[in-house]
Amino acid sequence: MKKKTKWILLSVSGVLLLLLGLQLYYSHVMKDTWNEERMAINASKQHGGLVSTGKTYKSVWGEDNNYWVVSGKDKDNQDRMVWVKFTDDNVPVDGADAVQSVLLSSGMSEAQILDQIHNDLPGATIKRLLPGMYENEFVWQLQYESNGQRGYRFYRFQDGNPIGNDIILPNQ
Repeated sequence: MKKKTKWILLSVSGVLLLLLGLQLYYSHVMKDTWNEERMAINASKQHGGLVSTGKTYKSVWGEDNNYWVVSGKDKDNQDRMVWVKFTDDNVPVDGADAVQSVLLSSGMSEAQILDQIHNDLPGATIKRLLPGMYENEFVWQLQYESNGQRGYRFYRFQDGNPIGNDIILPNQ
């Protein structure tokens, strides 16, 4: 009986050590992303007028288009979206254009853009939808799958109109 108890304790200890190792590895891998997110939230509060924050999104599209977008409420309890531009070294850009804050009521909410997507692309599967920057405009970036093909479409944040043509990814 003692031998069986010893193996059970060793097995449980091994599993716990494995889980601890996985947690430490995950924390190490995510540390930079979490740090960037904290910097974006701080910049959105300091320069973007947010008092409380909601969702955060990381948007990278092309060169010189590294943004964190933070949603939240301002001092008047109005919903806002704040775009925080980051450098290639993953720190917020200094300068007047680095943080841009927009009232959500002056653009399309996520629910509104989802309704429009379902009308524009019936039967398409939405893979990802996030706010970002495309061709120097605030956008909703859609990744979708339709008829066995994946593609990207960008909707102008301000009015929900598509920008440019869809970018269809080659079949994999």
